[in-house]
Amino acid sequence: MLRGEHVMARLQRGRLVPHKLQPGDRHVREASERLIGLYAEHASARGTRARLEEEANLLEEELGPRLDVRRGFKIVRALAKLLEERARWAPPTEVDPYTMRTRVFELAAALPELPAEGSLLEGNTREDVLLQVGRETGVEDPSSLMYADRQGAQVLSEFEVPTPEELVGRYNVAQVQGVLYGARGLTVDLGPGSDARLVFHYVKLLGLIYAVEPTRKGHRLRLDGPLSLFGGTRKYGLRLAKLIPGLLLTEPWELHADVQWKGREASLELSSETPGLRSHYSGPAGPSPEGEGDVRGAFEKAWARAKDTGGWELGEGPGILALPPLKTALVPDFTLREAGTGREAHLEILGFWSEKHLIERVALVREAAKRGHKVLVAVPESLGSSPEALRDATEGEVVPFKSRLDVKSVLAALET
Repeated sequence: MLRGEHVMARLQRGRLVPHKLQPGDRHVREASERLIGLYAEHASARGTRARLEEEANLLEEELGPRLDVRRGFKIVRALAKLLEERARWAPPTEVDPYTMRTRVFELAAALPELPAEGSLLEGNTREDVLLQVGRETGVEDPSSLMYADRQGAQVLSEFEVPTPEELVGRYNVAQVQGVLYGARGLTVDLGPGSDARLVFHYVKLLGLIYAVEPTRKGHRLRLDGPLSLFGGTRKYGLRLAKLIPGLLLTEPWELHADVQWKGREASLELSSETPGLRSHYSGPAGPSPEGEGDVRGAFEKAWARAKDTGGWELGEGPGILALPPLKTALVPDFTLREAGTGREAHLEILGFWSEKHLIERVALVREAAKRGHKVLVAVPESLGSSPEALRDATEGEVVPFKSRLDVKSVLAALET
């Protein structure tokens, strides 16, 4: 993901056009190859972060003007930022520098005071201190590693080398993602043949606030943006942006977003046919996008470990649970069935939420109950008002939890 200072777009008749690089451009390819080579070389030699940053700055000065006279330096910095995500840094020594530094200072403080007259400390007192610390830690030259815990002293231990085409593709998607940091809302129309279940996998994994309705061609997905709910919460904006690579794994779809760009209202329009965009996700079976935690996965594991589930069995959710009279739908995460009676209930775990969103969701759940669908909604307490403040509006259908959803709370709600 790019930081805000790396994101570039032009405003054209009220529509935002994110900056895009062409992989076939010789200057673009040269910059990509040189930067990739720089990181690969430092990974091979276990070069320090400080040295790599120095050389990257030199490349910025050399390659930037060839890419764009005015904004070339931003392009090079953005490419380097994306390569940084593929790098793993490590301290240059296994010995804790803080412990070694503290020991040096302790021994130095115990040295005799300077004489009132005469020369400064005579003899090898400094060398004696370092020699003793070296014997205690096994480090040959403690003075060179006393501050090895500083960021610039880290060495590049691993680097996942991309192709120039992969780096450029990642850049183009990251520019789109950066525009969405300032989104007020997002609408995605999933056409016939698109994998709605895959899209909702990422919507749920990222904990986005959504509503879905069936259409003649498929489904319309509405997502709240960070500016519309939280006054620009960065965490939610990052989560929303991470949906784009997941969306790129299927087709057809069309996207419309209302965004704020440099103090002005604008719109972003994309589709599965927009050229130059390629996903770097490996699909639902791959790792979570950029380290996202999964409350649903944790709950599933907790259920499997539970000694007593009261005869209830946890299974995969029903997918999109359409409610045609209401022209909307629910997307529960799990279905629970009681073996003895055949009773069935669904469970949806929300990520981000607001009072308005939660009250609307519970109203929808109650309408679903009138049509024979029992649905429970689990919500994290830390992301909205306390359950007590919403009791009248949500009593009976909401299961609050802190960081982890526990099995006992869900079982208790099933029996209520």
